[in-house]
Amino acid sequence: MSAETSLRALLLAAPAVTALISGRIASDRIEQGTPRPFVMFTRTGTTPYTTIDGQVMAVQAQLEIQCWADSRAQADAVALAVTNAIRATTTQTVSGQSAAYDGELDLESTLLTVEWWE
Repeated sequence: MSAETSLRALLLAAPAVTALISGRIASDRIEQGTPRPFVMFTRTGTTPYTTIDGQVMAVQAQLEIQCWADSRAQADAVALAVTNAIRATTTQTVSGQSAAYDGELDLESTLLTVEWWE
């Protein structure tokens, strides 16, 4: 199962996340006009870990999760719920958080950097 599929399943199974965004979780893009708040994520990198003879032992995907909302407080609340869901797993990590703003759409976003073992 890919990191993207696993992440989406994890978030949909987290009551704290779905209480805030329902099922509005998308990979790479989201339809214009989607009600807010919502979560969009994308893979930003893949790091294979190999043995000296080239056998792949593990793969770590780097994902960026964008939590979009009408206000900074709402975006942060979604990001906290997402972070808690991911950190409840034993192998996945939220390694960073930052903020963004889309002036054209007047939307706030909290961005999470995630290290996901496949």
